Amino acid sequence: MKRLYVAVAVIIVAVLVAAAFFFSGKNVDPRALKHETNRWAVIEDVNGDQIAVETIRNETWAELVRLRQNGSRLWVGSFVEAYDNLWGFRFSPGNLTVAEVTAEGLQANIKYISANLANWMGQLAYVSARVVDVHSP
Repeated sequence: MKRLYVAVAVIIVAVLVAAAFFFSGKNVDPRALKHETNRWAVIEDVNGDQIAVETIRNETWAELVRLRQNGSRLWVGSFVEAYDNLWGFRFSPGNLTVAEVTAEGLQANIKYISANLANWMGQLAYVSARVVDVHSP
């Protein structure tokens, strides 16, 4: 009987550890992080969904790096364009913006934009996000 309790306890712990890992966001689908350049950042929205973002502007890149360093959450966004990644879109690198306040664009989250792509294509959208990783040469 004691062996049965130990076996059940081990199984429960194993399931809890696997669930914690799965829901921790550490198992991000690599297709979500597809990018074109060697200077890119990973943002995570309020739901824990992640997407790679790129920018051609040095000022915006400096803001992304600063957000990574201090862990702050700000609005990150640009015009939504079709892209061959997990989400089916990316934020246009030409005008990616990091902002405390957004008046000119709509606020959403990554999954909502992805689920309603037809309505978002070409629109200016922002997600409340923190930068969880930065990559540069």
